[in-house]
Amino acid sequence: MDTEPSNISDIIEPSQNDIADKLEIFLITYNRASKLKNTLEQLFAENSPIKGFSITVIDNNSTDKTFDIVQEYCSKYNNLKYLKNKHNIGGNANITKAYCSANKEYVWVLCDDDMYDWSSWSEVEKAIRDKKDAIMVSTYEKPTLNIAQFFIQTTFVPGTIYRRDLLDSEVIGNMTYNISNMFPHLALSSKLINQKRDIHIVSTGIVIVGDNTDGLTNDDIYTRGYEESNVHPLMRDLNWMTGYANSLYMISDKKIRNYIATHNLFYMPKLNSAQVFFLNSKLSNGSLYNLLSIFLVLNFWSKIRFIINWLLYYTIFKIVYIHCRAIRTNSDEYIYMQYKIRILNLIKTKLFTIKIKIKEHNESCYFSGRFGDSFK
Repeated sequence: MDTEPSNISDIIEPSQNDIADKLEIFLITYNRASKLKNTLEQLFAENSPIKGFSITVIDNNSTDKTFDIVQEYCSKYNNLKYLKNKHNIGGNANITKAYCSANKEYVWVLCDDDMYDWSSWSEVEKAIRDKKDAIMVSTYEKPTLNIAQFFIQTTFVPGTIYRRDLLDSEVIGNMTYNISNMFPHLALSSKLINQKRDIHIVSTGIVIVGDNTDGLTNDDIYTRGYEESNVHPLMRDLNWMTGYANSLYMISDKKIRNYIATHNLFYMPKLNSAQVFFLNSKLSNGSLYNLLSIFLVLNFWSKIRFIINWLLYYTIFKIVYIHCRAIRTNSDEYIYMQYKIRILNLIKTKLFTIKIKIKEHNESCYFSGRFGDSFK
């Protein structure tokens, strides 16, 4: 067995000591022992810049070998702590608990199933020393493109490090309320937007999103570990797009709110488009709550477009539907738009793909001037 370090400073570079004093890390987990072990291996690897930082695992009452794995690492690293909930309080409540447990100047909540590339860590250190309000450490949604892409990127919990002083009573209250909408942490990113806070986005993403579905749908993971028959019906039937739409109410400026709802690229569709019906089975199968939740967050003209697309979905689009989706690339200058066709929902094929130049983010009137120079 490795010799236990006498203190945290023994396993971090001297130049990082001040960052370790300012940043604490929480790792939320539930019944993913093998994935958790892989995550801990990365966090405590020789090349990990955070291997000596305060890291607390918050276990949501796992019934697998999670405890044994964490204890193995606790015996080697005295900066690793372990907390186990008495009950499975739900993943979103566990996210909120992690943020509420923060004591240091910055807090970073991690999940148990992601990968890490530490090449941009020096940017995080500089941003903390510069006292930025938030540091975005995932970039797969191209958050520098516009405010919509920024907001959708913040749905990924480990993708942003926050200053703890953002967590005032109102934010904690909003997070607690928004547990039922799947995205309690969007209370933090909403505050960043509402108050035009100072944000740094790393040049190369540090956290690379892993597969968290465990063979389930994106909706079912939010009730993982519960008996379906005992789950509140609204919680059981809620779709992730509906939860996202409800979370948009925390954006105080209605123009920005609608821009975010209707300018998403990549996987999250524009909420006034027909794609929400094709991707949202709980919406297209007649869930009135899901339907109205998305409809009500839109402005007047977006509501009109939503209604038209809803009617077309049940008529013409059942016969033939041509749609376009953006494809993520590593380029900061171009994206690919892929056109596809559905015929009678039996034939699904690609038509063609075109390469287009990404517009500069400051061309968006609902983005430029509201964050100042934060994204330059």
